[in-house]
Amino acid sequence: MIVKLFFLLTIYFTHYSSADDDIDPNGYLMFCPCMGRFGNQAEQFLGVISFARTLNRTLVLPHWIEYPPYSATSTQISFDRYFQVEPLKAYTKVILMKDFMIHLAEKIWPKGKRYVFCYTAQMNENNEAKGCRAKDGNPFGPFWSHFNIEFDKDVFYEPLFFEIIRPDAWNAKYPAAEYPVLAFSGPPGSFPALEQNIPLAKYFVYSDYIRNKAEKFLKKHKIAPETLLALHLRNGVDFERACGYMNGKSNFFASAQCLGFNLEKGIELTNAICYPSESQIFKQTEAVIEKTKPAVLYIAADGDHMLGKFEKRFAKQYGIKVVKYTRPADQSEGEAAHMDLYLLSIAQNAIVNCPSTFSAFAKRQRDTNNKPTHFWGIEHISTTNEFKSDL
Repeated sequence: MIVKLFFLLTIYFTHYSSADDDIDPNGYLMFCPCMGRFGNQAEQFLGVISFARTLNRTLVLPHWIEYPPYSATSTQISFDRYFQVEPLKAYTKVILMKDFMIHLAEKIWPKGKRYVFCYTAQMNENNEAKGCRAKDGNPFGPFWSHFNIEFDKDVFYEPLFFEIIRPDAWNAKYPAAEYPVLAFSGPPGSFPALEQNIPLAKYFVYSDYIRNKAEKFLKKHKIAPETLLALHLRNGVDFERACGYMNGKSNFFASAQCLGFNLEKGIELTNAICYPSESQIFKQTEAVIEKTKPAVLYIAADGDHMLGKFEKRFAKQYGIKVVKYTRPADQSEGEAAHMDLYLLSIAQNAIVNCPSTFSAFAKRQRDTNNKPTHFWGIEHISTTNEFKSDL
């Protein structure tokens, strides 16, 4: 017992006595992923990763933000619950936010010296410029309060911007010795993601926690990924309204994934692409079924899964099994969404929504494994691994 206690104490003191050696002299970058739900958060995350690497600062991996139904506030989910940390380290320096706050914050970012960065002063309800307002409203307040972070000063970084090639201007204005932490009130990354940052999606690798849950689902339903056709239906009322704002002559949300970043593919964004009708969905699904001969049809949807209609249309005629993931009562909607994403990512074939950032995340996961992806409203065209960089 004494030997065991001595061993544990040795590990403890060795770890914490070397904490100073683990401090990055080039500083840290922290931000609130306060941009919609997961698809949008992940979209801007790509630019943030690039920005942190260019500055040569360690990226503090934030908690994901989720919005439980009928709740007045958001919840914060640790980054590593859904994704592995190690793959990101192959690209840039990272540390989990919980680890930073527990082990490093008081040493290099003590209370009284916690500054928050925003481009310029934000307007209040009286149209008055009142600083960054970094904790005003949901999810901003709950995100920072999760770690009891209060800001002591607002820093406006105008006219600098974050899509940069060289760090000189940032490092000259905000040296790490004086500003050890650049804490941004929002994501310092473009929305939608820029073309040069798309290859960074390969560093998002699902955690064993999510993968094991998904594999359990596959085993329960006797599904092999190579026999699976997965569909993403973005048919909720919010997306129907959003599609009303699209312009056929420009990109909309993540539509660059199927139109091209400069619209070079010559495809015009239409309502059939953004919010396809049931008849369009059935027609396109049938065409892919006839071509790929799947044994299972998996439906992911933010609105109506149309499970009964898919079964009536395809189950008997093609001998195909139609399934969806059913969320257990003790699982959050946010976590269940990652089950959909994982299954959309590993299916042999998939049909997804062109402007949807949720679909875009799945499509980029598929690209890493050279799996073909089809888009609603764009027939006879599929894309495979459009990454153009070895980053």
